[in-house]
Amino acid sequence: MFTDIEGSTRLATGLGAERYRVVLHRHRALVREVLRATGGTEIDTEGDSFFVAFHDAADACAAAIGIQTALRAAAWPDHDGRPLRPRVRIGLHTGEAWPSAGGYATPEVHRTARICSAAHGDQILASAACAAAAGLPPAALHRLGDFELRGLPEATELVQLAAPGLPTAFPPPPVRPRTHHLPADLKPPVERPGEYRELDRAFATHRLVSLTGLGGCGKTTVAKAWASRRLACYEHGVWYCRAGDDLGAALLDALGKRPEVFRAPLDTAADRLREAAALLVLDDLDRSHAPDVERLLRDCPGLNVLAVGARPLELPGEAKRALGLASDDVSAAILAGFCEERGAPWTVADCRPLAAAVDGFVPALTALAEVTALGSPGVALRYLSDDPAGALDGGGRFRAAVDEAVAAISGPARAVLLELAGRSQGATVDAVLDLCRQRDGSLEALVELVDVALVVIERPAMDQAVYRVPAPLRWLLTGTAPAREERGPAPSRAERLQPRPAIAAGFAGRLVHPVHLEDARLRAVA
Repeated sequence: MFTDIEGSTRLATGLGAERYRVVLHRHRALVREVLRATGGTEIDTEGDSFFVAFHDAADACAAAIGIQTALRAAAWPDHDGRPLRPRVRIGLHTGEAWPSAGGYATPEVHRTARICSAAHGDQILASAACAAAAGLPPAALHRLGDFELRGLPEATELVQLAAPGLPTAFPPPPVRPRTHHLPADLKPPVERPGEYRELDRAFATHRLVSLTGLGGCGKTTVAKAWASRRLACYEHGVWYCRAGDDLGAALLDALGKRPEVFRAPLDTAADRLREAAALLVLDDLDRSHAPDVERLLRDCPGLNVLAVGARPLELPGEAKRALGLASDDVSAAILAGFCEERGAPWTVADCRPLAAAVDGFVPALTALAEVTALGSPGVALRYLSDDPAGALDGGGRFRAAVDEAVAAISGPARAVLLELAGRSQGATVDAVLDLCRQRDGSLEALVELVDVALVVIERPAMDQAVYRVPAPLRWLLTGTAPAREERGPAPSRAERLQPRPAIAAGFAGRLVHPVHLEDARLRAVA
């Protein structure tokens, strides 16, 4: 325990030496009387401050309450009709300490002193560790949150002790609060300003935004990088967690809160966030988490949620953003970063042709990283031209990601994917309807493909949006070599509706989960 008088210098100056001596001596006598009753050992006293050690955290908390109660009950000299009661601040913490030269040598002593400095006069602040060691019930404390104490590396959760007759309303502690739980990146992420603007635009009008895409496309990296830019926008913090099997438990861990006995973790988390203006970044979500997310949004009106997962949650009011293709500059920077990690000297300029060749499709860049680093971007580009499926399927991770995404979509969506994969330049909505006019629910299937980023939307100026399967997916599914494709301006609507060559007979078989079609070959559509 550390205690001191708030504003002691100003008090001494205003009272004069003799009157301040009376106040100080009475304060010391009251504190020592309580320490004798509660088993506190006075380690050091200097001026108006006390440094005290206890064998038991509960005794320390009782002593702190006893000191504040005794100070309020005592008689004090008057000044202008008001008692000159000193306003004492108290800090408590529990941790390991080792005796040293009549004192204690441990960082925990410094933490306790910083906690005392963060308190206001008449206030008792304690670390959550002290409150837990003392076994204090929820009614005996008020949790203030995590704070960064000067000179200490990790944040400390502070609580305010409460007792009958003691004041409860105080300003926030004059130390910097810990306002986020965003994991630190091992290296700075490649900036993706276009995606950040899309998320800004979505959150301008929605409280729930889903960020979806194929495994390995960089959803988590984009979400964390965007959220770190929004820290100043949320008064009560930005909190990141992976959902796991129990979203409530994961949230409590991110918030630094303990579960409550006989209570569901989600209920505790909802109580913590009920009055908060905060952002939650919930990673690895799937639709089984949708009821919990909806509950949080309904119970916590100041809460915004960025839901990161393979598919949207399909909740009312959800704004959907699929993470599709990165620009050539961004994708080249990502590939150059992969190479740099492996000790290869290839620059962004070196990697730009290869990044452009794979459409800026980040999972494909990951699949090509090893061969690019061990050889060169040119070697990887030749390898890609000679055997696209083999180049992209190194280690099986890329095919596994595609397999998982295709397995999760509906039968109609698979059929539309097959149809669109045969058109390297993509198709408009009208063309999709023409292609799939015999199939029910084609537009719903197209929406499903866009949601999981198996199909991307391109919006040429003064023309309809074009829906296109990213080139690496086409190569993997159809065996088409990139050298046979011409990259150029998007064709006109009339060109897109011209007859197309029939897709190879083995096309459907190259899907890990093939769609059973009526014909062995997909028909060409005029």
